[in-house]
Amino acid sequence: MKRLIAFLMIACCLFGFNATPTHAEAQATSTHAEEIHLPILMYHRILKSRTGKYTVNPQQLDEDFAILKESGFTSVFISEVIDWVDGKGALPTKPIIITFDDGHYNNLYYGLDIAKKHNMKIMINPVTSFSKFSVDSGDHSNPNYSHITWQQIGEAYQSGLVEFGNHTHRMHKYNPRFGIMRISGESDEEYKTALFGDIETAQQLIENSGAPRPKAFAYPFGKFSKESREILLEMGFRALFTCDEWINTIRKGDEKNLHRLGRFNRDGSWDSQRIPKLFADLI
Repeated sequence: MKRLIAFLMIACCLFGFNATPTHAEAQATSTHAEEIHLPILMYHRILKSRTGKYTVNPQQLDEDFAILKESGFTSVFISEVIDWVDGKGALPTKPIIITFDDGHYNNLYYGLDIAKKHNMKIMINPVTSFSKFSVDSGDHSNPNYSHITWQQIGEAYQSGLVEFGNHTHRMHKYNPRFGIMRISGESDEEYKTALFGDIETAQQLIENSGAPRPKAFAYPFGKFSKESREILLEMGFRALFTCDEWINTIRKGDEKNLHRLGRFNRDGSWDSQRIPKLFADLI
């Protein structure tokens, strides 16, 4: 017996014992975690011609996705995170959410192929009045300025790599109200009616395009109030995206963690190497 034990110990040393879990094993063990750290990146436009605070070029996006994969991150949908909070499904050990606000057509024209290349899931939060203008005017499918059409929303969802959120119908403006903020002198009932009407319009337009009814809402300009949050939750939204820059701590069974999700704006003026620095504590 002693010789057998010794033989087994030597065999483990010679052939190696893999103590590092495989990717599949890591996904499985994460199911038992009660808390995760969830970084969220926020993009807007993808243009070849220029970059800026809210604009990256295709090469930058390609490099971003590559460096995220190299750093061990796995992109997930917000619906998967909601399910996990509800006690359903599993999440990878290092999840990340990739969002694109406003619904620019270039998100699909350039971004979808890059997402497919790296097998990255992305979330698009369209302003549906912008999409309506592109459809109604007939001036669509131009990556330089147009917004996604209803058909493109349905086709993108069918790719399996795109999920959609709500970013209002006509409230992505500074006037007469700043985003979804209350107008001076507006009563509680008037305010609630205005938000319900606009946001529900966006819900129906997205759903009628062939994508599921959004469970997440992205605040225009990141502006919100206690009243707006209560109205959105009453409408059935489960996750609310802000423009606050922090890494989110999400706990299983605690849906309040989803009601003020921070996101890091991906400024096109800096290179992809900065992304790991944003999430240094998680790498």
